[in-house]
Amino acid sequence: MKLYEIAQFTQGAFANRLETFADNIETSTVRLLSLKQFNETLGLTYRISNEKSAEITVPKEKLTPQLLTDSNSLILHTHTQKFALLPDKYSGLLLTNNFIKIQFTSDVDLTFFEWYFNEHPVIQKQLSVLSEGTVNSLLKLSHLKDLEIDLPPIQKQKTVGEIAQLKKKQQSLLTEKRDLQQLYIQQKLIQSINVN
Repeated sequence: MKLYEIAQFTQGAFANRLETFADNIETSTVRLLSLKQFNETLGLTYRISNEKSAEITVPKEKLTPQLLTDSNSLILHTHTQKFALLPDKYSGLLLTNNFIKIQFTSDVDLTFFEWYFNEHPVIQKQLSVLSEGTVNSLLKLSHLKDLEIDLPPIQKQKTVGEIAQLKKKQQSLLTEKRDLQQLYIQQKLIQSINVN
């Protein structure tokens, strides 16, 4: 089946087109979803350590719920072709044009689909074929809708999703352990110099 048969999609907005400085209309200040927050959710490193949390002022009538993040949808970063199920702490952030929000209309397990889209070899192959560009590949919304998916029974989805979450937690703990070991060795080396 095609992904569009069980999901609705919202392309993020161009922040500079949405932002307003007018005084005569009702506005809201909203924070933007950053790539740092997105990568943190997936347990990926992000090279820029001091990315600022950008806020913009937008007209209230243009600020629809579909353009905001929540914990009931998957978010795709169109350049990395990675999908994330964002935690509650990142709810209510504005999606910029680099992101697509996927809201499922069928009963599915979102943790399963996060794993399925990011790691299943059949999906990975489709994503690489559907992405456009040689230097900076990009996954278009029209191509995403045509993604051919296999929808297992909900109980199987939940089982795979739970295992995938445990795997992600294990990777996070192993990374933390490695970082602490490196810090410990560094401190020991510094102490050995100071003793002499």
